[in-house]
Amino acid sequence: MPRKPYGPRRRDNLNSVPKYSIAVASDLSGVPQQQLRRMEESGLITPRRTDGKTRRYSDDDMTQIAEVGDLANEGINAAGILYIRGLRAEMEALRAENEALREQLATLRDALQATQNQGNEPVTAANNE
Repeated sequence: MPRKPYGPRRRDNLNSVPKYSIAVASDLSGVPQQQLRRMEESGLITPRRTDGKTRRYSDDDMTQIAEVGDLANEGINAAGILYIRGLRAEMEALRAENEALREQLATLRDALQATQNQGNEPVTAANNE
């Protein structure tokens, strides 16, 4: 069964708010309810639970369901999907660290350049006094 396209991701904190029941999540994702339960049992998704123990899916969960579905359609099993998702998370963390280091390097280069420029000021009578 082809997966229904899911809307654009929001850039605020509302992506993590659980709001969809399993029936709505199934309709939005095109994934049968039983398969959503199996994804949870396998550790591929972790919907939140209400006080009454019913599942609630967030927009982030819906994105994960789509990613899991895409990988499963490529023939990758649950263990492989978990491994790939772990690698992706690690890669994102490394990218963020790399970007922070690049910014730090640029700041240090600017400071070094400013220090070197101060040392190259022409000698004047005011500097000798």
